[in-house]
Amino acid sequence: MENNDTTLREMQEQMQQLREKLDSQKIVNERMLKKSCSQTASRLRFKANLPILFGVAAILLMPSLREFGVSMGFIIFSWVLMLVCIVATILTNRHIPQMDRDLVTATQELTRFKKIHAEWIKFAIPMIIVWVGYLSWDLLRNGSGADPMLRYGFLAGIVAGTILGGLVGFKLRRDQMNAADELLDQIEELRRDE
Repeated sequence: MENNDTTLREMQEQMQQLREKLDSQKIVNERMLKKSCSQTASRLRFKANLPILFGVAAILLMPSLREFGVSMGFIIFSWVLMLVCIVATILTNRHIPQMDRDLVTATQELTRFKKIHAEWIKFAIPMIIVWVGYLSWDLLRNGSGADPMLRYGFLAGIVAGTILGGLVGFKLRRDQMNAADELLDQIEELRRDE
């Protein structure tokens, strides 16, 4: 009988040690997941802020278009458009969660970011078409002072740049959405572990 008691105590001690190991493993896994979430959120924040840098660069470079015969009206229109885009991007990026928040709030904020980001394309594409159309019309109408070859070369560069910029923009958008989906998956895994 005493042998059975000793064996039972040993088994209980082993079970307790196993529970402690599992608990410590769970804590380590949770820390690793939180760190991964923070890294993914940082990567998403970086990619989401790139359009702001591009917009600021465009605003700063816009006056140089005067050399190609572009009117001041177009430059002002472009500044306003870029400022609207920058402000909208900043407001949208506020919904990328800081990972020190509770997970429910982080999920809600990230879902809101994705929704706004998905809707933004409905504004962006028509505005790009209007912008390129206005630039083309302005160059053909007002660009008489500039060398025609320079003007047409510039116009061809704008079309090529718009296509290239569109491809880069769609890739950046896809990367942002993938990072947001990855972060949502990581948050969901953390919520399951709680």
